[in-house]
Amino acid sequence: VELVVIWGWACAVVGSLLSVPQIARLLASRTSAGVSLLLWQLLFGGGIGWTFHGIVVGHLNIIVPNALSAALCALVLGMVARDRRLPAVRVWPLGLAVAAGLIGVELLGGAAAFGIVVVAPFLVGMAGQTRDLLRSPDLSGLSPFYVVGTLVLQLMWWSWALWVNELSILICSSVIRLVAAHPQL
Repeated sequence: VELVVIWGWACAVVGSLLSVPQIARLLASRTSAGVSLLLWQLLFGGGIGWTFHGIVVGHLNIIVPNALSAALCALVLGMVARDRRLPAVRVWPLGLAVAAGLIGVELLGGAAAFGIVVVAPFLVGMAGQTRDLLRSPDLSGLSPFYVVGTLVLQLMWWSWALWVNELSILICSSVIRLVAAHPQL
């Protein structure tokens, strides 16, 4: 087995498991305090969009973690909705609209357009999480491992994408890493 394949699947495994600490934290703390609803809505839509992109480009290591990620995001959204007593109309439409938009961009614009556009929901979600971190007096529902793990995962995906010349991931992870490293941008 080639090293690039192993590294691609390492990215997939880390990506698939990244939401687990957040879910465990929500279960243990029994609160969603400090968790950004907006971030998880956008991650849900992004996960569906990336799953579709993986199908289009034929990379199973993009399909599997993003399908699982979308399912885990749905679980987090369900837990946040239950904790905050939010109606479904406040929880699901945004993520589904983002997914539909990303699929449309992939179909109409291709990999480069998808890579550029898919950055937006993640950046907005990161800004929403930052806002919630600054506003919330209680962060007991937020997993610090998830926050740090997200940045490590972006570096992993970027290195794999550079190796296999996967343009969408190169664009997206480059922008996210730049913004995360320089939050004043």
